[in-house]
Amino acid sequence: MNLRKFNRHWEPGFRYPYPVKRAVFEDLWNTINSRFIVQIVGLRRTGKTVLMFQLINSLVENGVDPLRILYFTFDEEITSLDNLLNEFDKISDFKTSRVYVFLDEIQKLPYFENQLKIYYDLYPNIKFFISGSTSLFLKKRSRESLAGRIKSFFVGPLTFREYLIFSRKDYLLQNPRAFLSDIRREFEKYIFSQFIETIFIKSEEDKREYYKSILKKITFEDIPLIFPVDYPDLLYRLVRIIGSRPGILMDYKSLASDLGISNKTLSSYIQYLSEAFLVKKIYNFSPNLLTTEKKLKKFYLASPSLSWAVGDTVDMGPLVENVVLSIKNFNYFWRDAYRHEVDFVDVTDDKVMPVEVKYRENLNPMDFRGLKAFARRYHVTEGEILAKVKEEKKIILDELNIAVKPVFFEL
Repeated sequence: MNLRKFNRHWEPGFRYPYPVKRAVFEDLWNTINSRFIVQIVGLRRTGKTVLMFQLINSLVENGVDPLRILYFTFDEEITSLDNLLNEFDKISDFKTSRVYVFLDEIQKLPYFENQLKIYYDLYPNIKFFISGSTSLFLKKRSRESLAGRIKSFFVGPLTFREYLIFSRKDYLLQNPRAFLSDIRREFEKYIFSQFIETIFIKSEEDKREYYKSILKKITFEDIPLIFPVDYPDLLYRLVRIIGSRPGILMDYKSLASDLGISNKTLSSYIQYLSEAFLVKKIYNFSPNLLTTEKKLKKFYLASPSLSWAVGDTVDMGPLVENVVLSIKNFNYFWRDAYRHEVDFVDVTDDKVMPVEVKYRENLNPMDFRGLKAFARRYHVTEGEILAKVKEEKKIILDELNIAVKPVFFEL
């Protein structure tokens, strides 16, 4: 086994050429001296491997001997953890001193969770970082075998601030009022470029093909590898349906009939897509969580860039709604029998906040209808509208205080 092929940092003076870091890097770096296994999860092509290389760079820059750091990707070669660490032991004795082991695409190693558990328990000098092409494999297996030994970090699509940093335009945020027109223009580019590698792709067709390749890899290869999927093409068809209508209210019975499958199969396929972080499912809000689980559900793809790639025609409004959900950790929306609706409901601790997304500058009375109905129903006094406005302003309607905020600065 040629470990040097995978470990260029063993070469004198070598550094991996990735100077720009995602926001999650600092959180990952803060785990360096901790005992637990660090698991990096998320969609394909969100930068998990690059984060590993950046952590290796920082270790070396902080005085760690490069030969005490091992990187290996199971995408290139499949070998047992025993074989891999026995080879590494010839270079760096992990039984007596601290070493750092980075294992990429670990889902391709059969029963990796049991092998990791043994080394974690018996060799406390080894600090493990693991990642996979999606969180799917890691989440299911590590939850079963590595409970209490592992800490997960989610790597999602770029935030707007990260997009500006990677596109070398973060200077716009230093004086947002002066650069507001530029910020708006970049925000609309960001909607279609939420993945690092697409920022400098000029051709729309090339961007679409890039995103479609991610979606096909997950639906035709990743998910069927771990879950019983008889019809991978139906997984991809579901992705296209949801992408074409971000925020779709899905009637399982009707859609299952249209697709020629059972309700149970449709429910399972949606769950697989959710487990893969490809589809986001949010619930109709109710203070009774048991009731909430049984009520209406809305579905979005993980990024508006993906929705745009597979949707025939998707308006900017739903795409902006989609991008808000891709960054914010909202789990609920609200809709009543009279079709009053709120895009999202933020539940933090004991505070409930209705949030509307209106991608326009001039709001009209109908834009407040859902917020007012929600406030009456649940006796809340605050709400938010994320809009295409220049600066934050306050609106008071009856006893409801509404903060209208520029959507650009909330992501």
